[in-house]
Amino acid sequence: MVSKDNLLEELKDLEETLELTGVFDEQAMVRKTFRVPVNEQTPVTFLINGVPFRVVNISEGGVGFVADSGDVAEVGQVLEGLELHFGGRSFQAQGIVRHVTPLEDSGFLYGLSLEMCSEDDRAFMMDFVQKLRERFFEQH
Repeated sequence: MVSKDNLLEELKDLEETLELTGVFDEQAMVRKTFRVPVNEQTPVTFLINGVPFRVVNISEGGVGFVADSGDVAEVGQVLEGLELHFGGRSFQAQGIVRHVTPLEDSGFLYGLSLEMCSEDDRAFMMDFVQKLRERFFEQH
C-alpha cells in the first residue's frame, strides 16, 4: 500500500509532466499543478468584473470555471478584475485564459492561470489548495 506522503510526492512528479495538447492550435501547454475538484463542501466564489461563475477546480496557480457561453474570453486573453473568495478570504487577481473547452451537455469550461496581487495572497492560496488536495486524496 502506498502512503499518503508517497502518493502526494508521486502526484507532484505527475503534475510536472502532465501535458495538454491542442490548446493553442499546434502548440502544447504543460500544466504544472494538479487542479483539485471543487464541490458544495468546498465553497469557492469566482467573479469576473462582478459577474459570478461556477468554479469546478482550483490549483495553486489557476482555476477552472464553467460558463454558458463560449464568448466570455478568448484563449490567450488577459483578464483583469478577477475576484476569488474562499477560506474566509477575498483576493484580487488577474489571469490568462489557457483554454476554452466545449462541454458535452452544454456550456464551456475555461481554464485560467492566475497571478495573485500579493505574495501573502499567493501563500494563502497555496496553503488552502494543499489542504483541499489532502482532503481530496483522503476521500478517494
